[in-house]
Amino acid sequence: MNFPTSQTSPDGFNSLPPNQKRRIRLIIHSASAAEIDSFLHDDLQPKTALNPLYFVMLALSALLLAAALLADSPLLLLAALLCAPFNAPLMGLTLSAVIPSWGLMLRSFAALLFTAAVYFGAGWLAALLPARLSSGKGLPFLHLLQHGWLEWAGLVVGSALLAAMLIRQRETPRLASALVTALIFFPLGLAGWALQAGFPYASAGLLALCAAYAAAALLCALITFWAAGLPPRRGAGWVLFVLAIGLTVLALLGFVSTKHHLTQTIALNTTPPPIGTPTQPGVVLQPTQTPLPPTATLPAPTTAVQNPIVTALPSITPTPTLVSALIRSDTGVIVRSEPGSTASVVTYLNDLTELVLLGERQEKDGLVWEKVRLADGKIGWVSARFLITATPAK
Repeated sequence: MNFPTSQTSPDGFNSLPPNQKRRIRLIIHSASAAEIDSFLHDDLQPKTALNPLYFVMLALSALLLAAALLADSPLLLLAALLCAPFNAPLMGLTLSAVIPSWGLMLRSFAALLFTAAVYFGAGWLAALLPARLSSGKGLPFLHLLQHGWLEWAGLVVGSALLAAMLIRQRETPRLASALVTALIFFPLGLAGWALQAGFPYASAGLLALCAAYAAAALLCALITFWAAGLPPRRGAGWVLFVLAIGLTVLALLGFVSTKHHLTQTIALNTTPPPIGTPTQPGVVLQPTQTPLPPTATLPAPTTAVQNPIVTALPSITPTPTLVSALIRSDTGVIVRSEPGSTASVVTYLNDLTELVLLGERQEKDGLVWEKVRLADGKIGWVSARFLITATPAK
């Protein structure tokens, strides 16, 4: 395509001089429909195509991620990120709304699901290896469970940069692609690990988080294309745009409903159990028994009394001394109706909340659970690792 310029008019966006590339939005607005189609099909679409190199790099990145989870090694995690392929599925979905093309949309969506399954499977298989069983550690790389404003800001900036650099025909934007991959796909490896390691709710929370990240990244990329003068076109494009908005809302709602599992998992893997003393080794003080009062001495029978009747004193049942305890968890804990992480939730307690231990203890799901009574009289069960004993309850 030719654009009016004081220099010799080059053909195609890719051959434009740097000063015109900086004005790419004005050039797109002034281009004809045929030139736009040529730009989308000939320049952008080949960059989102899946070639054998993509799958080779994906396999290598997944293997390095599995090794990083096994060894809990940040260096291997960085290597997995450097080997991650260009995020072609996400850019293919974005481009399919602009071209538009149902075929490209379905292929890109299938590639996105395949990539997610590879990373998830890498984490799940890594958790099966004996090396994990002998290490005795909890979940590695707990920072992948984080979901604060910094992660969301990084996702928005990374996806917008990824789309903008693709439009401007720069070299393949590897750094922006790596940032988006680290936020969307690497937590899936930890989700697979968590599912195999006995943290199903953490795995579900991570899956919802990654779905929310992917939907939000797609929406940001579509908006960036639109801002550059390439809005969704025809029915297929607008269907995908509306679908991206709906998926973002649904994924965010699903994430909000499960994010407390991520918070609880972080607390379970970072809060050490209370350390007792030789005289007080555990979390719970053993109940003491109240001594029986001395038995009264009966007077010796006189000769005037024949067959005296001795009345026995009623036995006094020792009652345990209730012990008060404090919650020790910066993120709070969940009080459940029964022992076990799958029991229904009674309430949530904040750090340093006082409660009463009722002296019953059970072990389930690899945790020790204490039966407690709350200040409002409710009865429930709390993981013992989040309790520190105070003084006996008055």
